[in-house]
Amino acid sequence: MSAGETVHLNRMQVEVEGLEMVRASLAAGDEAAAYAALHRQYLDRIEPKLYWEESDLDQLKQYVLEQCPHELQLIKKTADEVAANTFVFQFPWDMERTNIPVTFDGAIDWNHIPAEDPEWTYMLNRHRYWIALGQAYVLTGDETYAKTFCQQLEDWIDRNPVPVKGAPPGLTWRSIEAGLRCENWTKAFAYVKRSPHFTPALLAKMLTSLYEHAEYIVATPCEGAKRISNWSVLENHGLFEVSLFMREWKSAGFWQEISEKRLKETTRLQVLKDGLHWEQSPMYHNEVLHCYLDYCLLSRNNGLTPDSEIEATVRKMAYADLYIAKPNHHQPLQGDSDDNDLRDFISAGALYFEDETLKYGGFARLDFENAWTFGWEGVLKYDQLGTAAPDVTSVAFRNTGNYVMRSGWDEQDAYGYFHCGFMGGGHGHADMLHFDIHAYGRDLLTDAGRYNYGDHTMLRRILKQCDSHNTTTVDGIDFSEYHSSWSYGRIAEPVGVQWITEPTFDYVEGSHTGYRYLADPVYPLRRIVFVKPGYWVLADSFDCKEEHTFEQHFHFMPGEVVFDDSNKVCCTVSPDEANLRIIPVHPGRLTGSVRDSIISREYNVVEDNLAVTYQSRATGFTSMIHVLFPQPAGSLDAPEVEAVKVYNYLGHIVAEREAEAVRLTFGEHSVFAGEEHILLICHKVPGYHIDSYVVEGTQVFGEVVLLRRKQGQEEVIVIK
Repeated sequence: MSAGETVHLNRMQVEVEGLEMVRASLAAGDEAAAYAALHRQYLDRIEPKLYWEESDLDQLKQYVLEQCPHELQLIKKTADEVAANTFVFQFPWDMERTNIPVTFDGAIDWNHIPAEDPEWTYMLNRHRYWIALGQAYVLTGDETYAKTFCQQLEDWIDRNPVPVKGAPPGLTWRSIEAGLRCENWTKAFAYVKRSPHFTPALLAKMLTSLYEHAEYIVATPCEGAKRISNWSVLENHGLFEVSLFMREWKSAGFWQEISEKRLKETTRLQVLKDGLHWEQSPMYHNEVLHCYLDYCLLSRNNGLTPDSEIEATVRKMAYADLYIAKPNHHQPLQGDSDDNDLRDFISAGALYFEDETLKYGGFARLDFENAWTFGWEGVLKYDQLGTAAPDVTSVAFRNTGNYVMRSGWDEQDAYGYFHCGFMGGGHGHADMLHFDIHAYGRDLLTDAGRYNYGDHTMLRRILKQCDSHNTTTVDGIDFSEYHSSWSYGRIAEPVGVQWITEPTFDYVEGSHTGYRYLADPVYPLRRIVFVKPGYWVLADSFDCKEEHTFEQHFHFMPGEVVFDDSNKVCCTVSPDEANLRIIPVHPGRLTGSVRDSIISREYNVVEDNLAVTYQSRATGFTSMIHVLFPQPAGSLDAPEVEAVKVYNYLGHIVAEREAEAVRLTFGEHSVFAGEEHILLICHKVPGYHIDSYVVEGTQVFGEVVLLRRKQGQEEVIVIK
C-alpha cells in the first residue's frame, strides 16, 4: 500500500463499531491486515443500506429472469461488449446514446473522442456500463464480468488522477461525471464485491478515489448559473450517495449536510410549481427526478428523514410524468429529449409513495432496474399496490407553458401536447406554439428531436430551429435566433396564453413576441380546439399591416405522406397504423408542399421523414385554419369540411378578418356518426351588441362557439 492510501485510512473514524480490527491493525502498523479487515467490513456490513440486500439475491435473480427478458438481453449484450473493450451506450436513460461500437485494442483511451463528439467521451467516463457488468456477474456467476470491472476500475483510477485545485477538468473530471461515477461505482460494487478479483487493495484504491470525488464535488461552487443547472443536481446526488456509502469517514457528515443543502436549494430553483423542470426537456426533467427520488429512498433506507421540500418536489415531478406521458407511455420529444418510456419513473414514484394513481400509469409489475433499486420487499409491495385511474385527463402546466389534451387514459385514446412557454436554456428548442398529436396508438404529429450536441454538422442547428417544429413562421424568419448548440440570440417570449378544459372539449391559445421587432410587426396567434374524443381544429392567425409570407409546418413519423394539390388536403398513408388527415378550411388561400425532413428519436440517430409546409402570401390580417382528423388503422373515414358564412344579427355578412366558421359533417362510421359540427372563431373579440353573430341560423355570442347538431337537436357550447 502507498503512503497516500494510509493517510486516507487515517481519515476514517476507526473508533466506530465494526472497525475494531481495522483500528487494531493500524495501531500495530500492519497495513495489509488493516486493509483486509476493512475489506471484510465492506463485504459483510448491513449498514448503510443503499438498494437491494444480499439476502434478496436469489428471489431477485429468479424474478428478473422470469419477468425481464428484454432488459436481460441488453444487460448481457452490454457486459459482453465491455468485457471485449467495446463500448456502445444503449441504456434508455443514457443521456447521450450511441449505436456505433468503439473497440480499444489494448488499453482504453479514456480521452478518446470519436466522430468529433466529446459527449461520447463523457459517457465513457460515467461508467454506467459497470453496473451491467455487475448485474451480469450475479446473474451468471461468470468471473469474466467481475474481472473486467476490477481491471477497468483500477485502470481508470491509475490513469485519471483528480485535477489539482484550479486546473481544468479535462474530459474525465467534469463535476457532472464525478457525481455520476459516485452512483455508478457504489452500485456496481454491490454486485461484484465478493468476487476474488475485488481485492482489499482495490477496495482501498476505490475508496481513496471516491474520497477524492467527494472532496472535488464539495469544492465545486454551486451558485449562480450552476445552481439552476441539472449538473448541480446530478453531482450533489452523487455526493450524498458517497456520504452514506463511506459513512465511517470523518468527512461523511459534512458531505451529507452540504449535498442535502444543495439539493434542497436546487428544488426551489429548478422545478416549477406545476412540477416540470425549467429546462423544457422531459429527458432532463427525469434525470433530475431520478436524483431527487434516489436521495429520498437512500435517506429512508438509512433511518434519515428526507427533506420534506425535496420529497414534495419528487411527488410533483412524478405526477408531471404521469400527465405528460403519451398514450404509448412515452415522453414528448420536447427540447433535448429521446423517445423514452416513462413507466419506470412513474412506477418508482408509485412504489415510493405507495400511490395507486401513479401505479395506474406505471408498469403492471416492477421493471428490472426498479427491482434492483427497491429490492425484493419493493417487488412484493408493488405487486400488492392497487391502481386508481387519474381523476383528470387534460392538464395545464401553466408555469412552464405546456398543455396536455387527452380524451382518456386508454392506449388508443387521443392526445395533444401544446407548448407556449419560455425557452428553457440550452436544452430548449425554438418550439414556441409547437403541437404534438398522438392517437390510436401512434404519433401523428411529432417534434423532430435533438440528434446530438455538436455544431460540427448542420443537424443540430436544423433540429433546434423553428421549422423543425409544428409551429408557424413569417417570411422564413425564425422567431428565436439560433447562435450555437447551446445559445440563442433573439428569443421569442410567450404572451396571451389561455386554457379551458371541459368534459367535451379542450381549448388553448397562445402567442409570442418573436416578430414584433420587424419594421411591420406581426402578431401570430395559435388557437386549438380539441373536440373530444376525435379531432382538433387548428386556427393560426397573423395580425399585421403589410404583405408577408406566412407558413405552417407539420412533421410526421417516417412513412408516406400524400398532398392533394386540388384541395390542399394532406394525409399520412400507413396501411397498418393510424393516420392523420389535415383538412384546410380555406384551401384557396394556401399553397402547400411535402418536403424532405429529418427526425431524431434517439441521441446520435437520425432518420428521414417528411414534413408539410402550408404557405399564405397576404397583406394585413390573415388566418390559416385546418381540421386535424386522426383515423384508426385501416379507416378512410373523414368528415366533410367547408367554410360557412357568418352574419351579424342584422343579417349582414361579417368580414373574415372579424369572424370565420367551419362546418364538419360526419359519416356513419365516425365516433360522431350522424352529427354536424359548426365551429365559430372570432378574430375580433365580441364586446358590443353588433358582435352577436348568426351561424347557420343560430344566433350566438362568444369568441369561440361550437354548435353540435344531431337528429334535429342542437347543442350550443360557448367555449370562450
